[in-house]
Amino acid sequence: MTLNELKKQTSNLLLLNKNILRNFEPRENALNENVKYWLKNKELILLKKGVYILNEKYEKEIQKNLYIEYIANQLIQPSYISMEYVLAKYQLLSEPVNAITSITTKTSREIKNNFYSFRYYSVVPELFKDYEIKYFYNAPVLTAKKSKALFDYLYIRFLRNTPINNETIKNLRINWENSTKNEFLKTYSYLSYTKNKRIEKVLDLIKQIYYAPKNFKRNC
Repeated sequence: MTLNELKKQTSNLLLLNKNILRNFEPRENALNENVKYWLKNKELILLKKGVYILNEKYEKEIQKNLYIEYIANQLIQPSYISMEYVLAKYQLLSEPVNAITSITTKTSREIKNNFYSFRYYSVVPELFKDYEIKYFYNAPVLTAKKSKALFDYLYIRFLRNTPINNETIKNLRINWENSTKNEFLKTYSYLSYTKNKRIEKVLDLIKQIYYAPKNFKRNC
């Protein structure tokens, strides 16, 4: 199997893995040597063990950001993009984001490689919801809506030991002016899917500091 043959045979695939490659080179030793050589020459990009993309395919792709988001969905399933990465898109964060952040029902983990950093944070199945579906070619890409991305961020941040007080809330460095009261009401509504008192306390404190309390109810 030559590299040109591989490119030709897999031109319609967005990701490659060892099982796909074995269809073109069944000899395991030869396959491993080929992969090693292509990685060394940066023809293949390693995403995680046994999962790759063709560097040429990525470089030619116009929608690079959407390609990366698709990859994030695929590396851990189920997952959807959320938290800092989405908040940065809506200019809710005042600091740059250096990883794709996602929510999953699997174990929390980080996948780092020479291509990108992908961070996954675990939630209970009841909170795995309210994402929108975009498409990268015909492949779905799951991304949290703005209000859910904020909830996910606060939920993970304050889930356990982080102190909850005015100082820690203000140190979040969130641009609250970029989240309307109605959008925050939607964020607040996700409390109905969890009995976690810490996140309720966090949201109540944010409400007190940044939003007018009148007409503000948990079941809005």
